Amino acid sequence: MGKSIKNIIYKVFWGIFFCAFLAVFCKVLFADNIHNNKPGILILWMLVGTGIAVLAYYLLNRFSVVIKKYYKIILAVFLVIYGITVVVNGFLLRFTPAFDMDAIYGGAIQWIEKGTFFDYHEYFGYFPNNLGAMTVLHFVFSIASVFGVSDYFAVGIIFNSFIIIMTVLVVSLVCRKLMGEVAGVMALVFFMLCVPFLVMGAAFYTDSLSVLFPALFYYLYLKFREQETLKKRLIYSVLMGLALAVGMLIKFTVLIILVAVVIDALLSVNWKNVCLFTACSLFIAFITFGIMNTYMYYEHLDKETCDNLKTPYLHWVMMGMQNNGYYNPGDYEFTRSLAPEDRNKACLNVIKERIGGMGLSGMAELFMNKAAVCFGDGTYALSDFLDDTPANETWLHKYVLYDGEKYVSYRYFTTGQLLVVYLLMLLGAVRCLMEKGLNRCRTLAPSLAALGILSFLLLWETSGRYFTNFVPLMIICAVLSFGWKKGGKEDV
Repeated sequence: MGKSIKNIIYKVFWGIFFCAFLAVFCKVLFADNIHNNKPGILILWMLVGTGIAVLAYYLLNRFSVVIKKYYKIILAVFLVIYGITVVVNGFLLRFTPAFDMDAIYGGAIQWIEKGTFFDYHEYFGYFPNNLGAMTVLHFVFSIASVFGVSDYFAVGIIFNSFIIIMTVLVVSLVCRKLMGEVAGVMALVFFMLCVPFLVMGAAFYTDSLSVLFPALFYYLYLKFREQETLKKRLIYSVLMGLALAVGMLIKFTVLIILVAVVIDALLSVNWKNVCLFTACSLFIAFITFGIMNTYMYYEHLDKETCDNLKTPYLHWVMMGMQNNGYYNPGDYEFTRSLAPEDRNKACLNVIKERIGGMGLSGMAELFMNKAAVCFGDGTYALSDFLDDTPANETWLHKYVLYDGEKYVSYRYFTTGQLLVVYLLMLLGAVRCLMEKGLNRCRTLAPSLAALGILSFLLLWETSGRYFTNFVPLMIICAVLSFGWKKGGKEDV
């Protein structure tokens, strides 16, 4: 593929990316009728966050020699302090899991104690997509039980905190690999600004349990590109496949990063290498899902019963076409009232009816409102879990719970920092549009993934939690939007 054609493709993508996230940015900042935020307060906090980011950028560049020399020490100390904070906050925010989280948590415990999760068989008949998350928790809890640990919620907090810490590590390493040690430290600054990661430890549901894997898959891809021998490329292809498989077991949206990386690679890597890691990734994911499903339906679940209960994927698209895409019990009653073989067709008919009833203007309004729901809550809607019968009453609850007296202030601050990330993503897109060369081809995948999760959630059921596992990739986009110096010259 010629450079001129590649350049056109890049420009088209960055143009689409800029328009899409500019619309999200403006909707959240100026016209969010979902959260009813006051633009003036959001702008104030956004200016504070932008100021911190710019000051950090200036200071980090000024002391770049020191940072390059002591990067590993800085990273290690930060991860220890950050990890301790996440764990402590997790224990302060303990609660009693309910609904979906209870299914994967309670199911994992019952599986250990009773040999199966019979109280949750019906739930997993309806929602087999959560079997993977329960299996992961069961594996972790089983290891703990070998050592006589029975406080499984504490184990969940520690495991989830480990996932979060590893996410911070991987994002920093990605930024370091692309733009040097100074950019790697800048990533840590953004994790301090994105406060919800610090209070996410206790909410070990699919959103946070999968948060590592999109960034990890991208990091392994960058390592794959560096390898010069087939043997080493094959090793990294297998590692990419394992990261993809585990991530998709927990939350299927992790698949988006594979699509983004494949598109990135087709524009910048030999097609044979693209086929190698793509085939390995899909094969390992396919085998992993096949083994798990075969085991589940042989040992624990009745296949025929589950087929009668299973909720078709089109159900969530149907639900996403009403009331700003929110969860709707009536849609569940409708889907479950039908024979299994009729559900997809019936859901598709309702989707067509709802789209026809809204028209173009109605669809545009729906999509903008859904974007505000999914990308306009800087708290990542963690209170969906944390307010389920808290075990303690602490100062943190005043901030992180929907009915907490400080929650509105907390939401303004965190949403302001999220807008800083979006703003920098937009500035990065402008830099790419203005650039004459192709130096930015290597940073395409994170932005593609961000656009991918946006596109997906515009069609799916809405929630302020569902984009959580792609926030680390957005942080990468924000960090790379700056002009960094690597190897003695500006490398953008």
